[in-house]
Amino acid sequence: MANEKVKDPYRKLTKIMIVLLVLALLLAGAWFLLDQYNKGQHADAQAKIDAENQKLIDTYEQEVAERKKLVANKPEAEIPTPKLEGWDVLDMSDYPVEGGTEVTTDRVDALQGGLMLVNRWHGLPGDFSIVEKEIVSVMEQSDYGIPVSGRDVKLFPNATQALKNFVEYAKEEHNLEYYIVREGYRTMNQQTEYWNKEIQNYPNREGDSLIEAARRNVSFPGTSDYQSGFSFKVDIYSRDDSVINSTKFQTSQQAELLNKEGWKFGIVFRFPAQNYPYPDTVDKDYVTGIDNARLQMDAYRYVGIPHATVMHIKGFSLEEYIDFLVEHPHIQVFEDGTLKYEIYRVAETGQEQTHIVPDNAADFFVSTDNMGGLVAAISY
Repeated sequence: MANEKVKDPYRKLTKIMIVLLVLALLLAGAWFLLDQYNKGQHADAQAKIDAENQKLIDTYEQEVAERKKLVANKPEAEIPTPKLEGWDVLDMSDYPVEGGTEVTTDRVDALQGGLMLVNRWHGLPGDFSIVEKEIVSVMEQSDYGIPVSGRDVKLFPNATQALKNFVEYAKEEHNLEYYIVREGYRTMNQQTEYWNKEIQNYPNREGDSLIEAARRNVSFPGTSDYQSGFSFKVDIYSRDDSVINSTKFQTSQQAELLNKEGWKFGIVFRFPAQNYPYPDTVDKDYVTGIDNARLQMDAYRYVGIPHATVMHIKGFSLEEYIDFLVEHPHIQVFEDGTLKYEIYRVAETGQEQTHIVPDNAADFFVSTDNMGGLVAAISY
């Protein structure tokens, strides 16, 4: 027993500490290598994004250069000139916008511009949620200046402001009151509820047959213009006048004024149909995808004054106007020979985009058209 070796506990502890230290060094090394790998992956991804964006920028700059070259080679007499009386829309697609000031816009600006097309063929953009918080109560935004059916009637602020301006104009200049907004923005959940309720009316249908039957009365979730945040239903109402409350909106003086002059405030009738809202209204049902000759919905849409002006001059629905811009990506709008608006369409990148705006511009805004284009509107 005297010759038996005594184990040294400190020596054993030292060995354990050395093992742990080695493991710690190995883990630290592995973490460092993984971090470097992730940074490399991120750098590669960012480089690809930057390269794609640069391609778009280069393409745009090349188009501008080609247009400038085309203008330089054209005789001055070939440049379109406006008529001196009334409204005139000129196709300036062969000529670049004469700019001076750089303005940068992003996707948030584009989604709130007013031209976002939402119909049965063009669903709500997947990233629309980034601006949904901007859609708020019309009652609160207008400081109770716009009568509504409830606090839950919501719109984008620019649509509310346009409505407020029109309602004030109608009262002050035409002594017309009693407008009420009965419906505005619908969430995806609300539209889905409408849809599910509608399909219950067709228990013997299924598949495409069921969808087509339900679509006659309710838009499929994600394809209703009410989901844009710019569309709203207008009516008239007075708590003290039953005659007003029983009057169909399109037979009222209020509707006549809104239909004739709403464009001056950036507001248009959304679904023109055969004989609706007027007996001589040209049918647009085949373009809008809404059978409004039958439904007779009193839906209006904010698009912005420059765009509403062109739609008024040309008699376009929203769908027709965007198609027009695809074919004529740069137009100028004149009143009595004076330039009032300039509108151009470029490819939308989904990222920040820089625009060259004339120094004498009074206003400038952009909007996605939800068809791959970014539409810029300049007011003078």
